[in-house]
Amino acid sequence: MLLTIGLVFWVIILFRGLRGSLHNDSLGNMPWLFFFAALSIPAFYGVGLLAQTDSNFTSTDFWRFWVVHLWVEDFLELFTTIMVAYVFVLLGVVHERIALAMIYLDIVLYSAGGVIGTMHHVYFSGEPSVHMALGAFFSAAEVIPLTFLTLEAWSFLQLGARQGARSVSQFPHFWSVMFLASVGFWNFLGAGIFGFLINLPIVSYYEIGTALTPNHGHAAMMGVYGMLAVALALFCLRYMIPEDRWSDGAAKISFWSLNIGLLWMVFATLLPLGILQLYHSVSTGYYDARTLQYLTGGLNPVLEWLRLPGDVLFIVGGVLPIVYLCGLGVRYVSTRRAAEVSPQLLFTEAEEARVR
Repeated sequence: MLLTIGLVFWVIILFRGLRGSLHNDSLGNMPWLFFFAALSIPAFYGVGLLAQTDSNFTSTDFWRFWVVHLWVEDFLELFTTIMVAYVFVLLGVVHERIALAMIYLDIVLYSAGGVIGTMHHVYFSGEPSVHMALGAFFSAAEVIPLTFLTLEAWSFLQLGARQGARSVSQFPHFWSVMFLASVGFWNFLGAGIFGFLINLPIVSYYEIGTALTPNHGHAAMMGVYGMLAVALALFCLRYMIPEDRWSDGAAKISFWSLNIGLLWMVFATLLPLGILQLYHSVSTGYYDARTLQYLTGGLNPVLEWLRLPGDVLFIVGGVLPIVYLCGLGVRYVSTRRAAEVSPQLLFTEAEEARVR
């Protein structure tokens, strides 16, 4: 309940910043789509409150997965796509027409795929096998638009890099865009490939609660929402920190450390652990594959310790530079006059980018 209330306040804050653009734009354009996507987040998270402690398990599980799937994999994904598209348009790396096409494709896929895709979660609620198969397919199809959008932005970024080599001024949000591009990569790998891997009905029956589940969850959660959070932080910090104090080096180190560290965790530990556990579950038994005796025996402890180098790289090389840049932002934002940065800067850059 407190989180839902907090999300409502968050939407109010966004509305205060967007109100000028909302007043001047039509309902089908970017500012309104962004606001509606944000509004859906507290609305559909609150749906989970419909599950009561005295409810039947089947109905409780259904409403629970409205939050787990429709909220996390549907409305948050839609908000992520619109946010990434909006920033790409504002920075001039994607045309608004292409971004809007991808957003509406996303809405169509999420409307069909989000609802039908929920079915792959309710395996133990007595659902027919055809529901599981359709749920797995439509859930995996949700990542297509953001992947296309990222490829489009990447081509524009490469064109900009070639033009920037002949330009006096450097593109100021390069690493922010790189983090946004990594959102698309991890959305495809973590949510798409790893998600589809565990959503297949026969695999899902044997692997629920094994290491393949956090392999999908960690890659999708940190890879999509974590990288998005860092991208938006860098985008804002670029305006807060004076030009002579800004460090592209810190942003670069953080980008590669976070992504390599996450790749290391996934491919050195979670994925091989999950494959071994799935094999043991099929050959010996699902119950035995989840016992403490199995989890602490064989290659499992070795694979767990192999995660350490990636964790160190992720924390030291990835997190600390971002903390440093945030510290600079806090230090210098209070010393700069608000008039130095126009409150409508983000929404006027889009027009300037299109003119250029």
